[in-house]
Amino acid sequence: MKVFNKKKFLKGILVPCLLSLLWFLGDSTRAQHIDVFNMPREKATKQLANVPELTEVEISDTYTYKVMVEKKKLEEGSVFARELEIKELVSDEEKSPFHWGQVEYYDRRNIIQTHTRTTGFLKCFRTRTGILYLLPDGRRMVDWGPWSFWDCR
Repeated sequence: MKVFNKKKFLKGILVPCLLSLLWFLGDSTRAQHIDVFNMPREKATKQLANVPELTEVEISDTYTYKVMVEKKKLEEGSVFARELEIKELVSDEEKSPFHWGQVEYYDRRNIIQTHTRTTGFLKCFRTRTGILYLLPDGRRMVDWGPWSFWDCR
C-alpha cells in the first residue's frame, strides 16, 4: 500500500505552476510600445462620428426651508448665520432619541424643504418633509424624510 506523500504532491503541483507563472511574467519582450509623447495629435485623438454640438448651461441650485429663531432677536435684528443652521439627524428612525422623547427640546415642527434647480429654459423642483427640533442649547436638529421625484415643468 502506497502512503500519500504531501511534500512530493505539493512539489509536483507548485513547481510547474510557478515555472509557468515566471515564464508568463518574464516574457514581456514581445509587448508593443507606442511612443504617445511623440505621436502626431491627429493620430492620438480618437475621432468620433456624429458628435453632438455641446454648450454650457448655468444652473442655479437653491434649497429653501423654514427655521425657528427667537422673536426678540429677530425684532432687534441680532440674528446671526449660526442661528439659521440646522443639523440633519443621521440615524435610523427607530433608534432616534428624538422620536422617543429622550431628548429635551423647546419646540418641534413639521417643515418642508424645497430643492430647486433653475436654468434659462427649465425649472425643476423636489420636496421633502422633516421634523425640526429646537434644543435648549440653541442647536436645531432636523429629521428629513425621503425626497420626492423631480418635477420639471
